[in-house]
Amino acid sequence: MIQELMIINQAGLALFYHNFIDNEMIEGDQSLAGYFDMICRFTKQSFKESLKILELDSFIFFFYTHKSNYHLVLKCENKLFDKELFESISEKIIEEFIKEYKAILQDFNGEISHFKPFSNQVIKILRSQYKGFRNVLFAE
Repeated sequence: MIQELMIINQAGLALFYHNFIDNEMIEGDQSLAGYFDMICRFTKQSFKESLKILELDSFIFFFYTHKSNYHLVLKCENKLFDKELFESISEKIIEEFIKEYKAILQDFNGEISHFKPFSNQVIKILRSQYKGFRNVLFAE
């Protein structure tokens, strides 16, 4: 099940965060985004490969880097992990995000509150595109 979702820009700033378990923001989400961005850059520069999965005992972080160089990170339970499904979800979500906020992203001034309404779009995307995987996608 997806527990959290974060979209990070090329500068390592968390533009969007959604928690599927509760409505709380995590403390230090910008620090976490910077850390994830550094890990992604390090693996790309040092090993010429993209980081896909960071596995811990009870959950994993799934990393998707879009051709626009925006990163989408999913925090998931590691017992219900389907790489192809998460790649498909990630691509759809990030493409919708870029399409929805194209003008704001082009003239981005650092104000991330513009992106908060995207939570509704994320839920719509998941419910409409991935009906057969509802128990894998998010807690209800």
